[in-house]
Amino acid sequence: MNKTKKMPELLVPAGNLKTLKYAVEYGADAVYIGGKKFNLRSLGNNFSVGELEEAVNYCHDKNVKAYITLNSIIFENEIKTLKKYLSEINHINFDGFIISDPAVIKLIKIYFKNPNIHISTQVNVTNSFGVNLYKELGAKRVNIAREIKFEDLKKIIKNTDIEIEVFIHGALCISYSGRCMLSKYMAGRDANKGECAHSCRWKYYLMEEERPNLFFNIVQDNKGTFIYNSRDLCLLPKLDMLVNAGVSAFKIEGRMKTENYIAQTVWVYKKALEYIKNNEFDENKKNILMEELSKCSHRNYTLGFMFLNDYKELEDNGDVGYVKNYRFVGLYNGINEKYNKPEILVKNQFKTGEYMEILEPLKMPVKVKINEIIIIKNNNDFMSNTANPNDIVILKDIGNINPYAILRIKV
Repeated sequence: MNKTKKMPELLVPAGNLKTLKYAVEYGADAVYIGGKKFNLRSLGNNFSVGELEEAVNYCHDKNVKAYITLNSIIFENEIKTLKKYLSEINHINFDGFIISDPAVIKLIKIYFKNPNIHISTQVNVTNSFGVNLYKELGAKRVNIAREIKFEDLKKIIKNTDIEIEVFIHGALCISYSGRCMLSKYMAGRDANKGECAHSCRWKYYLMEEERPNLFFNIVQDNKGTFIYNSRDLCLLPKLDMLVNAGVSAFKIEGRMKTENYIAQTVWVYKKALEYIKNNEFDENKKNILMEELSKCSHRNYTLGFMFLNDYKELEDNGDVGYVKNYRFVGLYNGINEKYNKPEILVKNQFKTGEYMEILEPLKMPVKVKINEIIIIKNNNDFMSNTANPNDIVILKDIGNINPYAILRIKV
């Protein structure tokens, strides 16, 4: 591959200002964020109008793009509120608008000058005619439906001349690119309004009408049956193929995720793109990066519809659950003047004698043994063998670390 080939944009989620800064520091080329209204993660913290402005300014200072999600489905009684909201944020210099309701395109053009319109995967575009239709409506980019095959993706890119974006990592939905009503029926929370209760991941049994309270597994299994259960998408092993196909942007899912998840996934995919650019993305590098991805809490990975020859893996979900090989134990909390060492905010318990891995932006992770824990409390300090959540501690063994370092320990 030509080393000068243009690399895809790495597009990363951010649910709040803190995770946004981790995304940027770990190498995101662009971030996507949601305000308090009209986005499909309405149960998260999200950004106030002031925070949206602060986030965009922070990104631009770091030469990173910032896109706003306005991708919920809009009902007639919401149009007035949407117009008001657009007027409240139209002073902010967003680099793009992610939408799923075509009507929003027209409204955005009224309130923003020359907006870059990005079509959400919620629209379920599966062919080049659909892409070109949205181009005619003013779209600059389309996030293609996750249900397409790789060969179709290549044909779509060949037959269009606007940007094609692909989800490469994160949660999958059992419905068609998120068009699901299960949560609304079962929990009164509409997934198409950003309120999904993830009903598909609950545990289900079968009850016969004449025998109430006598439950049967839908498929015989001593753990019960997760009949709608989905795996997590991970296209890392095929990333070079997507680059060579001409994909314009790689998108990571997870606006509800923590800074630990954001840091680790961005670190891996940024490193992968570096290897691809330098023609070094061999099987050994892939295995190393997959091992790094396994250190972040995730559900069993799948290549999804794009690269599977059949879909048996997507149907065989009895043993699918969260994999937690490492626990996230701490974050940088500033410099302690007395010790001239970084303070660590403890997120999960750890003890002396354990080996801690330190992940920092753009560096390979390093491992150190914790021999000493100094707890800082009420301006006092004392030695302890155990650090508990929300403790502030000094760890002399780790030395100086990046303010965006992630500390983790193997389970």
